[in-house]
Amino acid sequence: MMFPRSAYGPLLADLDLYPVVALMGARQVGKSTLCRQIASQRGVAYRTLDDRDTRHQATQDPEGLLAVAGKNGLVIDEIQRAPDLLLAVKSVVDRDGRPGQFLLTGSNQPMMGRAVGDSLLGRTAYRTLRPLTLSELRFDEQHPGWSFLFGDDETTMMHELERRATANAITDWHEVVRTGGFPRAVAMRQQERARLLSDYVTAFVQRDVREVMAVERIDRFENFFRVVAARVGQELNADRWSSEIAVPVTTTRRWLQALQSTYLIDLIPPFLRNSSHRVIKAPKLYMVDSALALAAAHETEPTGFHLENLIVSDAAVWKGNAPNRAWYHWRLASGQEVDLVLEENGLLLPVEIKATAVAQKSHARHLQTFCDRHPNAVRGLLLTNDPTIRILAPGVVAAPWWGVV
Repeated sequence: MMFPRSAYGPLLADLDLYPVVALMGARQVGKSTLCRQIASQRGVAYRTLDDRDTRHQATQDPEGLLAVAGKNGLVIDEIQRAPDLLLAVKSVVDRDGRPGQFLLTGSNQPMMGRAVGDSLLGRTAYRTLRPLTLSELRFDEQHPGWSFLFGDDETTMMHELERRATANAITDWHEVVRTGGFPRAVAMRQQERARLLSDYVTAFVQRDVREVMAVERIDRFENFFRVVAARVGQELNADRWSSEIAVPVTTTRRWLQALQSTYLIDLIPPFLRNSSHRVIKAPKLYMVDSALALAAAHETEPTGFHLENLIVSDAAVWKGNAPNRAWYHWRLASGQEVDLVLEENGLLLPVEIKATAVAQKSHARHLQTFCDRHPNAVRGLLLTNDPTIRILAPGVVAAPWWGVV
């Protein structure tokens, strides 16, 4: 089954502006499929360096391989398998800087990122493809986004929440979390899906990690990966995690960086501006996919943290679609906290996520505190499993999470 990808339009826009576009993302999120789709629909040549003959030509006759680009361009998949090919790409772009010549992707993201950055600095646009979002699973061609929540017309915003909640009613969030968004996993039955995601973790540890960095004890890295997966939605505590797996904290930080560079985790920075109170400065950690987090942690029953991870993953797609967006979390040493703070054009939207079936006024307290202390916060948003959309407290809207995601 071919799901639409919301990155399709932005990728085409980038190809109209830049001579080279690099599509990044974790392994098996659908990068190759999307690139083949673009190649087919635009009449662009497609070559993958997984093919032995193509790889041989890339190393022995790179200019000949690139010559097939012609006027329409060329898609090159698994570009990291022939790093020197990027020098030939650079030579072509230096001679002819017209946009849309090359769309590059690959599974070894750190190697690809470094190679493209070193060779094609200033000539390349980067896009990140993440696992399938709920909107893509509903066959929406565009990501609906979170921007409507920043509007100053409260009536319009509430009507849009109602429309989305009615159209996208979710019966069981646990099943949504267990399914996740890896295309191959989505297509499988639940028992097969868990096995596939478990194999994904093993393959990543046994193969990808060795390509990214030298790890003497792969078993310890796998333990570390599972410790991380069991702590989605929590603040990073490298010292404690190092003690749990008996490795130096410097090693833990290096391994975290490897997980970031392979697009498997997100670290959301703390919101530190305009605060007269002591703020917790550790980032919060999430995985790229809620079902992967479950499988990696050897867990079967989702918790509120996994629902939070699901919603944060959707916000990540929205954030990545425009340069004027950012995200944070907020927590004071006194214990007041907000799960997610989104920013667009200098305006803030604090978001609290609860797995509860009934939204209560007590859930709005920290959102109100944040809004009181930050005048550029447009409103607070409480997302729960309660289907009722309403003003829960002054400046705070309560809505079902599926009215946004």
